Amino acid sequence: MTKAVIYLRSATANQEQTDRQEARCRGYLRERGLSATHSYRDYGHPGTALAELLDAASKGEVTDVAITSLDRLGRRFTENLDNFTALEQAGVTIHTAEGIITGPIGDDCARSFLYKFALAEAELVTDEDTGNPRRRP
Repeated sequence: MTKAVIYLRSATANQEQTDRQEARCRGYLRERGLSATHSYRDYGHPGTALAELLDAASKGEVTDVAITSLDRLGRRFTENLDNFTALEQAGVTIHTAEGIITGPIGDDCARSFLYKFALAEAELVTDEDTGNPRRRP
């Protein structure tokens, strides 16, 4: 039995933004004959709602999660990769408004993409003079 849910996040705590995300995700699921049993909603950094989603996924209570874009799973690429991996290991299929991300073909492609960005991000440090990120010397 499919147990689809929706994960929503607004970095700016914008209710209208998460409402639009939810409408897009529900439309996406409806077009595929799925319906969401629950919506998880975070504002700012991924927090309590994402932790609840990951916990439910690890218990087998979730089979599919719909998000508007992959960056909803974390503000940093390393977070994204960790959350993507946790959902994948729980057997959850990740859907975006653009299409299914996980599956036999998408797994390696998406993981490789996230891993490369996570490595690049890990090499960044904050410039003491400007406060901007830059590559490690």
